[in-house]
Amino acid sequence: MALPSFFRSIRAKLLLIALLLLLIPFIGFRFIQEMDGYLRVGQEQVLVSAARLLSATLSDRPQLFSTIGESAASEPLERRRLLALFSSADPETAANLGVAYVPSEDIERVLNVVATSASRIWVVDAHSQVRGLAGTLNSRRSNETKAGTNLFAGIYSRVIRPLVSLVAADPADAAHDDASLAQRAVMSQVDRALVGEPNARWRRTSEGSGVILSVAQPVWTGDNIVGAVVVEETTTSSQSLKFAALESLLATTVVVFLVGFVALRGFAWRLAFRVRRLQSQADAAIDLHGRISGRIAGSESDDEIGALARTLDATLQRLSRYNHYLEQMAARLSHELRTPVAVVQSSLHNLRQGGLSEEDRVYVERAEEGVKRLSALISRMSEATQLEGMLQDSEKREFDLAMVVRGCFEGYRMAYAANMPEQFRLTVNRDGPILFNGIPDVIAQMLDKLVQNAVDFSTAGTPILISLRVIAQQARLSVDNSGPPLPASIASNLFVSMVTSRAQGSGHEGHLGLGLYIVRLIAEFHGGSVRAENLHGEGGVRFEVRLPLDGFKS
Repeated sequence: MALPSFFRSIRAKLLLIALLLLLIPFIGFRFIQEMDGYLRVGQEQVLVSAARLLSATLSDRPQLFSTIGESAASEPLERRRLLALFSSADPETAANLGVAYVPSEDIERVLNVVATSASRIWVVDAHSQVRGLAGTLNSRRSNETKAGTNLFAGIYSRVIRPLVSLVAADPADAAHDDASLAQRAVMSQVDRALVGEPNARWRRTSEGSGVILSVAQPVWTGDNIVGAVVVEETTTSSQSLKFAALESLLATTVVVFLVGFVALRGFAWRLAFRVRRLQSQADAAIDLHGRISGRIAGSESDDEIGALARTLDATLQRLSRYNHYLEQMAARLSHELRTPVAVVQSSLHNLRQGGLSEEDRVYVERAEEGVKRLSALISRMSEATQLEGMLQDSEKREFDLAMVVRGCFEGYRMAYAANMPEQFRLTVNRDGPILFNGIPDVIAQMLDKLVQNAVDFSTAGTPILISLRVIAQQARLSVDNSGPPLPASIASNLFVSMVTSRAQGSGHEGHLGLGLYIVRLIAEFHGGSVRAENLHGEGGVRFEVRLPLDGFKS
């Protein structure tokens, strides 16, 4: 299936090239995804190092993991738990621990020194009792934007951020984690650490939009494991960087794409405009008869289109000079051939005056016959030149076009009465005179050429129709004949000098293709035009001359 014309144009192709700019955000998104993976690996390494450092800080200090009875001799356990609960940074998690939360003042003092706002630290003894809890993961940052403070901020918050949210979760609400789920996850890691197996684990938050990294390390006293340290941290910071990078990428892409699209669109329009203008000038430089009547405006541009315009203009100028040479060739040939033809003709006349045998007389007669044909051809070649000179020297006058056509019609009936009786038919759609400003003799000569052409090509026994009609301030003079159609190969050049559709061996070799050229000269001199078309139905050809009737009144 063929593509529509628009998709085959330069503008459509450049538009498709402009769409390649959409690869920029895709490549950027893949890069940011890879960077997010690198950041996670780095975060895990940092958190493992922090857990090891904290484990080393708590190791070999048996007093920190003393039994409850020894540490609670002077202070009730419930009172210590209550105080720890109220001072905890994550009261929800601390309250969910219940009786498993047995805080140690010394441990929590150490934890408060090293804890950060973006991490949570657990210290669990060998009896699965939480001896220290510091920090929180449930920090929420405001997701409010300053939309409306200016136009860019409004577009940013209403367009850019929702688009980014389609491919990446906003880290504003990603840190919240369910306390009971967190306790089960931590305790599973503690169990592995208590048997001497350090471990790291990634898990999703309860909302499913955030990721938490937790690292467990055993705490040693001598050769014994007395507890475990679990350090938790969300990926909020790296997600925030990723989200900000995606927002920046999308905003930059939108700007670059719009600027690039507008630039390519403008370039495509300019390029297509120059090509269309070049095409229009090339079409206008050659008229309907194949004659070069104009030029292509030279381009000052140094690009390929400018070079093409200059090349086409130079080519048209060379063709124009060549066509002018062809149009003048008939006159030159007739001038150059007259003298040798006259010499041959006089020589044959002198031979005839002398004593000739019957055999020689036959050859002389054949030679005289050939000279007559050659003289007729020379006369036809000079006819166009003589006509051009006559048109330049003659003055137009007003006459009755219908009367001239009727007079020519009667002449044709008499001239061809012997061979084609009643073959000519005339139709005039006006009863009164049809006044026309021109040269009557030249109009009659034009009609003679059309009729002679119709007689040469008409099928024997078929009529030749001559018609004169007045339509829309135009006199339309047409001659129809039945016969072979016009070849498509010469239809556009039929009225050019030295062009003919008569085939070799058809009996019309004496014609040089000047008759219809003369018809065109006469029509254009009177401000009109001539056209030829094949008739439908039974076949045949119509030649029609359209002449303007200035101020004609019916």
